[in-house]
Amino acid sequence: MSNLIRRLAGRPARITALCTAALLSAATLTACGGGNGAGASGSKQGDIATLSSSAPAEPTTAADAGRPQMRLDMTDDEKNQMWETYRICLKDHGVKVNQGSRPGPVGTGKGLDLDDSGEPKAAYTACANKLPLLPPELDPAKNPDYPQQWNENVKCLRARGLKVHVIEPGEWTWDADSPVPDPAMEKKAEHECELEVFGGKKK
Repeated sequence: MSNLIRRLAGRPARITALCTAALLSAATLTACGGGNGAGASGSKQGDIATLSSSAPAEPTTAADAGRPQMRLDMTDDEKNQMWETYRICLKDHGVKVNQGSRPGPVGTGKGLDLDDSGEPKAAYTACANKLPLLPPELDPAKNPDYPQQWNENVKCLRARGLKVHVIEPGEWTWDADSPVPDPAMEKKAEHECELEVFGGKKK
């Protein structure tokens, strides 16, 4: 599901952090295609925000060399460009485009809705070096303080009016009595809390 995370904490933006498969599913492509991408959040009651929903399957550390590195302070346009480059690569290597989908203006991959079968595998292998890496702060494998910071992140969201609670590190969901949130307010809170908690930018 945010910037980082709806995405660990950011929306389509919901970036997924706990991934081990080398291939991305269609769900991952959809989640990462959004613009806020770091983050984890849901847009209505019952949604579960998780880094996993926001982030792509992460290849092994040995395969990380050369992959684009995302940062906590990136703009939506910067994140989207990384994902568009990856989606275009998959399309060019044979991943099917779902009917009714077409590339966005100026040759970008913004409008691409790709098949989620994981085939052909050769396409994912060929494009592995274009698969964006999560910011290291949002990667539990690289940040030993991640579980504690995730709890602090959810406290930060609550302080900004989002009625959510932790399920486990990398996931939160809405309280039963939570009203449907304002998307703009939710996105702003997620971004601010990511920078404050994971980036150390306390106000």
